[in-house]
Amino acid sequence: MIKEKYGELDSIQYLNDLNEAVFQSVIRDFGEPLEDHIKERTNSIRNGISGQTIKFVLNVEIDTAKLYTDSCLIIKDFRFNFNIYCYDSKLNPTYYVFFVDNQLDIYGTIYPTYSKRYAKQVKFAIRQIIGKDPQYILECAHLPNTILYVKDDNIFVYRVLQKEIYQLNDYVAKFKDSKYFYVRQ
Repeated sequence: MIKEKYGELDSIQYLNDLNEAVFQSVIRDFGEPLEDHIKERTNSIRNGISGQTIKFVLNVEIDTAKLYTDSCLIIKDFRFNFNIYCYDSKLNPTYYVFFVDNQLDIYGTIYPTYSKRYAKQVKFAIRQIIGKDPQYILECAHLPNTILYVKDDNIFVYRVLQKEIYQLNDYVAKFKDSKYFYVRQ
């Protein structure tokens, strides 16, 4: 299912469709399509990703009823299923574009979090994961403190603050009963 979703991704078209995502976000935020805001957001995103290496990061959810199966990850059929991570030649993250429920959410040079410590650690985590040259990177908003990635057809969970790596099934087995395993949005 992950492989198929990435197989369907036309990265050039996805980047071109960012204009539509910006347009929708301005209407959502202001109730009407204000040209100045559309231009400002479009230019900000275009300038942020221009000249950078881009990784498309698939948004997934977790089905808590299927934790012990190989199909506990869910991919909704949205037009904007992928976040965008940009990074430089040293693999340092430089720009992010996030989508939530098919809507443009947050974009910019800073990873969206309330914790300075986490922001610093997540940059390190992203750099480490990109350095592993994964097949795919996944984002699950309901699994806090994690970034998921696929390498050699196995799904791994990187715990950001702890700098620990688990295969998904091992992560579920170890942490499913912990207080912060699954956060409802």
